[in-house]
Formats: sequence, structure tokens, C-alpha cells
Amino acid sequence: MTIASSRSLADRISSPSSPSQPSRDKFLKTVSVGTRFFYACARVKILVVTNLYPPHHAGTFDLRCESTVNNLKLRGHQLRVLTSTHGMHVAQRGAEVERRLLLNGVYDHDLVTNYNELKNLEYENHAALRETITSFAPDVVHVFSLFGLPKSFIFTLRHCGVPTVYDVADNWMMLEVRNDPWLRWWNHPGMNMSRKALELAGQRAGIDAEAPTRLMKGYDRMPELYAERPLPNSLNAFRFDRIYFASPWLKEAAETAGFQVAHAEVIYPGIPTQTFVGEVKPAGAAVDKLLVVSALHKRSGVLTAVKALQQLRKNPAAATRVSLSIYGKGDSNYIAELRSLIALKQLPVEFLNVSNLVRDLPAVYRRHDALLYTSEEPEPFSFTVLEAMAAGLPVIGTVIGGTRELLRHGENAFTYNPGDDYELATRIQELQLSPALRTQMAEAAQSEVLAQFNETTVTDRIESFLETSLQTWQQT
Repeated sequence: MTIASSRSLADRISSPSSPSQPSRDKFLKTVSVGTRFFYACARVKILVVTNLYPPHHAGTFDLRCESTVNNLKLRGHQLRVLTSTHGMHVAQRGAEVERRLLLNGVYDHDLVTNYNELKNLEYENHAALRETITSFAPDVVHVFSLFGLPKSFIFTLRHCGVPTVYDVADNWMMLEVRNDPWLRWWNHPGMNMSRKALELAGQRAGIDAEAPTRLMKGYDRMPELYAERPLPNSLNAFRFDRIYFASPWLKEAAETAGFQVAHAEVIYPGIPTQTFVGEVKPAGAAVDKLLVVSALHKRSGVLTAVKALQQLRKNPAAATRVSLSIYGKGDSNYIAELRSLIALKQLPVEFLNVSNLVRDLPAVYRRHDALLYTSEEPEPFSFTVLEAMAAGLPVIGTVIGGTRELLRHGENAFTYNPGDDYELATRIQELQLSPALRTQMAEAAQSEVLAQFNETTVTDRIESFLETSLQTWQQT
């Protein structure tokens, strides 16, 4: 990178949200120094910003972030992770994983809405972000999830001058931006006398310097964000120059929610296929042991699977040996409802012990004959389906959300309509009565996952996207 281009980086950091003097000078200096050697060597300094990071995690999305970080490290890149203090008694600073950010209203953290408390929380989070950028001097910032974190980070990252790439694999954009307490307090078009008083006193600009309330002056309200039905591509106050989604469905959902992301790419998530790969069972093998791997809640569809098993037992032609294993944790009331029906109908259903998600799942898949993917609400993507396919299991699943591009009925899986226990029971019978097709679908699915969804291939795409982002940024 030339000296001139480094200076242009400094010139671009002119927003009220930038750090004040003299910290601003140090901020500009470290950002410039950190970016000028990118084209002289293949190694890139990447700051990852995410809400949770193992070992303190809440599911597969957090594990995916860790896997991506580790794979990029193996390729020679230098990474630092900035994440929350979730699971910690004190903040962790100065390590490869800095745990300094404060979550708000998620994962059993209290929801802060009181203005003074909210302002302090925002100030602390933004200070941590700016200080980490200053000390680490990244070439690029890679945002994985802002779920439970300030959405005003979008504005700070926009103003800091460092190329920023958004990896969107969950629903934080669609579900959380309009409900972000800080953005809502400042930008909702409704009457807010306290806000009006601060604005009349000229204090909003000063607050913007510590924790941005808007992209820039002139975006003082966002009625389009808080409309009952936002128009597609209407939210020009949020800029995502470099962004990719985990599925086309997730990208479309973001566009429908009003975000201007038509230019975004899709990079499907990957799994450690070498961990899950197993033999596809021959056509002559029985299909008796069914498996559901899911968080257990009302929209998970696990109750539909239990009812489908009940339907099978009503049919004399159905195999009576079919059993169902349920692997997952969740809502205690929903689990009680499941157990009540199972006991009442005396169904052969077993709840498997969940101890270590990473360690246990490969063996769990291999002990079963087919996976039921039962979700009744759109999910960004399903790692469970990929893992089961890699393990050689035939899959029966609902085609909503991110799975609509993955499951093709009669080609690599059987599909059914969400919530339809009779149709699911029928599909289970078809799986039993069509051994040649079952084996063919399982082999096709496994080949597809091993070729397209392995971590090496996916890391290639992410690495290429990051490098292209830096090239694009240099040219602007």
C-alpha cells in the first residue's frame, strides 16, 4: 500500500464518531500502520467482532466463528477476537481473544433501557471497540454477529476507515436493529421529550463522538426503520459495502426488512466433514432408529415428530420397531409437553443426554438410521442437516428458511410441510419402502456436502472475500 493511500485512510476518518484528540491522532496512526503492508505479503491482520466465542458459547454459530478463526490462522493470517464478557467474572484484555463487550438483553443478561445506564453501556462498548482497533491496527474488521451488541457499531466501523466485512449467519439484522434500545431511543419518530431537550442543548453531536446515534447529521429520525412493513432497500442510514450471507433466504430476508444488501454475496457455512463422515448404510439395512437434533422449543417441530411416530403405530403396514431419539435442550414447559404425550401414548422415544456438543454428535449420528429435520420456523441455515448428510444418514426435513436451497425432494432428501405429522409419517414409510432410492439420496447428499460444504472450501471463499474487500477498499 502506498503512503498516499495510507493518508487517504486518515482523511476519511472525519466523522463526529471518531475518537477525540489526542486519542484520535493515535487512532489514525495505528490504523494506517496496520494496513500499509497488505500487498507486500499474504498475511492479513483480521479483527473479528462477535457476541459470543467458545468456550462460552450458545450453539453452532459460535463454534463456526471459532472454526473460521482457527482456519485463517493456519493460513498465516494474524487474528484477534473481540467478544463479550459472557461467562466471565472479569473482562479479559490483551490476549488473542479479548472479552470486553457487554451484552444487552440476551443469553440471560438483563435488558438495559434506562437512558443513563444505556448510555454508560454504549460508551463502554464503543470504547472497547476503538481501543482494540487502535492497539491491534487491523487490516480488516470481520463482523460475525452483533446479536445482543450495539448496532451502532455499524456507524463506528463505517467511520473508522478500516475495511469492514459482515458475515451474517443469524437474524440479528432483521430482528434486532429496529429494536436496538440505543438506536430506538434516538431515532424512533415518536415523541421523546428527553431526547428533544438534549438535541436543543446541542449535546447529541458530543454523544455521537462516544457512541454514535446515527450515521451522520441529517439522519436524526428513521421512520422507515420503524414502519410496520419497511419497504425493501429503504434503509439508507445503514451501509454494508462488503457483506455476505449464509444462505439466499437470509439475504432475501434482510432485503425485505429494508436493508440495502442486493449486492451481497452468499457463502454457505462449512462443517468439519472429516469429523462427521461415515458409511452410507446399504439398501438392505433397516431404518428403525430415527433421530432429531434440535433446540427444544415450540417452533422446533419436535412435537410433530412425536405425533408422526404415533401415526406410524396406528398403521398396521408400518414397521412397529421404529423408535425416535431426541438430542437437545430447551424450554422446560415444551419438554414436559413432549414427555407427557410420549408417556400417554407409550411411544418408543428416548431423550439423549447432552453433554458435549462437539464431542458427542458424530457418534450420535452413527448410531441412527435417519435424521428428521423438523423446524417449523425459518432458520438461516441448518448445520445439523449438513452433519447428518456427511455421516451418511438419509434426511427427511422441512423446506423453510435456509434449508430450501439445500434439500431437494427425491434427489438428496425427502421433504414435508412443517407441522404436518401425517405427511412426515408418510415420508418415513417411503424411506423404509424405497431402499434403493434411500441409499441413492444419502450418497448424493454426502457427496455434495463433502465437496461443497467442507471447511477448507468455505475458508477459501471467506479468505478470497476478505482479500477482495481490501482490494476494493484501496481503489475507493
